[in-house]
This record gives sequence, C-alpha cells and structure tokens, in this order.
Amino acid sequence: MEQITLVAGSQEIKIRDPLVLVPLSLWRKAEELLEDQEALASKRYLRRVERAREDIRSGNLVRPFA
Repeated sequence: MEQITLVAGSQEIKIRDPLVLVPLSLWRKAEELLEDQEALASKRYLRRVERAREDIRSGNLVRPFA
C-alpha cells in the first residue's frame, strides 16, 4: 500500500499513484454489476439455472406467487 503524506499547514494529500474518487452510490452499483458478471461466468451457476429452467418447462417445479 502506498504511503500518504500530509503537507504541513495545508489539507492537501500527496499520493504517488493516480487517485479516483467515486460517489458511494456509483461504487455500489459497480460492485453489483461485477458480482452479476462473476455469477454469470460461473459454470456451476449456469448449470443450476439451466436445470431450474428445465424443471419449470417440464412442470416439475411450480411455485405459487406469495
């Protein structure tokens, strides 16, 4: 992790690497999208989705809306 130094007498922070500030709401949305992408990249997850779709098509699995 990089060192952050405060310049005396000011509120500036000097950081070696570029720093990007993102609003928390945007960051949370990005996290959700990454989680969705990771789930869709999982072969196990996709197999489970396909099995569930097959069960629904065949009528084996019917859940009433609550």
